[in-house]
Amino acid sequence: MRMNLLQLPFIGRFVRWRYSRFVLQLPLLLLAVLAIYDGFFGRQLAPKNLATVSVWLHYRGLLVLVIAVLGNLFCSACPLMLTRGLSERLRRFVPQFSWPLALRNKYFVIAFTLVYLFAYEYFDLWASPWLTAWLMVSYFGAALVIDSLFPAGTFCKYVCPLGNFNFALSTTSPTKIGVRDRQVCLDCEGHYCVNGRVDTPEGPLPLAFNAEAAGTRHPGCETKLYAPQIESNLDCTFCFNCVRACPYDNVTWETRNPAREWTTVRYRLDYVMLGLLLFFAGFMNAFAMIPAYYDLAEWAAERLHTSNEALLLTLAFVLWVGAGLGLSLLAAASADRLAGLREGAWTALRRWGGAFLPLTFAMWAGHYAYHFLTGWATIVPVTQQALASLGLPVGEPNWQLAALVPENLLYPLQVAILYLGLMGAAYALFAKARSVGRLSAAVPMFIYFVLLVVLTLWVLAQPMEMRGTLLDPGSMPGGLK
Repeated sequence: MRMNLLQLPFIGRFVRWRYSRFVLQLPLLLLAVLAIYDGFFGRQLAPKNLATVSVWLHYRGLLVLVIAVLGNLFCSACPLMLTRGLSERLRRFVPQFSWPLALRNKYFVIAFTLVYLFAYEYFDLWASPWLTAWLMVSYFGAALVIDSLFPAGTFCKYVCPLGNFNFALSTTSPTKIGVRDRQVCLDCEGHYCVNGRVDTPEGPLPLAFNAEAAGTRHPGCETKLYAPQIESNLDCTFCFNCVRACPYDNVTWETRNPAREWTTVRYRLDYVMLGLLLFFAGFMNAFAMIPAYYDLAEWAAERLHTSNEALLLTLAFVLWVGAGLGLSLLAAASADRLAGLREGAWTALRRWGGAFLPLTFAMWAGHYAYHFLTGWATIVPVTQQALASLGLPVGEPNWQLAALVPENLLYPLQVAILYLGLMGAAYALFAKARSVGRLSAAVPMFIYFVLLVVLTLWVLAQPMEMRGTLLDPGSMPGGLK
């Protein structure tokens, strides 16, 4: 049964308020500014700096929690979008471009995300407050430049690695944007949810075609999602522009069973690739934190007669992600063959690959849970220290809070999360197999997923670097050990 959360008194009034998004963005903006300041000028020790603790421990841990409980609200509250006002002014003075047609997909952001994860390991971003601060500044700068030169929403949809990471994980969220009555949308001439709305004395007009009209403005969806056609949370930033732009109060924020998305939506191949490669990149990210990775790196260094960390790390990323893609194509093609289908490996991957999405969420949620819970209380003393550096009377930081870790619960929690992800993936696989008329067709992909989960659980069971916490003796930049 679907429930429209906008019918709840406080939530509905707040979301429809034109300044609601700013209210959500302002605290994160202030935190970002303070973190950047502390990253540049504060103590350059990762566990005692707000930049590294807030970005690499708390943001990532809270992200998966909020996505699992409510949805992609971190994109909704993203402070990067506060550059939008300045970018609108800059558009008067800079040339305007359309985003290249060849890049209107997820392949560019997939490559960008892999480079980002490589840089995280190679430059030890988790251990460098200074580099983390520069990364945050770069994000603000990139959002400003891209949205000044290209249409609004381009950065979110095609460039931002964090936003697209959120899009992929939010396919498991229990809420999405919908509509009350599709007939109202069919009768709507302005398509205000996409085009925006400007209220004039003569009545509402589509903002996209009446940019010079005087009146109160309500922008539409910047990623160009048409509300009655939304079946997935992919590309939805939960900005709620569609809610505020609709003059008929027809747009909903509704609860749902995410399994329906995994079984009914036929994802584009680039969406499938995003979810799949995020899984293998996430595995690589976790594997690089255990002793086996350093043993393997030393073995490779001896065989290749090189100690070049960039080369060895690139080799590890390419081989693992490449092997993951190859095995996924093989498993999907095997499933298609059992179903009596002969449409090629890439078509097979598109058919079966959507089942990777719950597994991808489980991979990152299990990994992030470990780091978040080992350093969840660190945010208190590092924030106190950053505020104290500004001369504010916030008291003496209690660094003992950083060590409050329910260690005996960590691995069982990770196991539970991975099992839930496997159950969701299995449900999607067998539902797809039923739809093609051969239940046994799901077996190759299911066996493949079980092996991936077993391998992931083995990695998570190993002694792992507690990066960015006072519990990690290696919280300073290192390299091959």
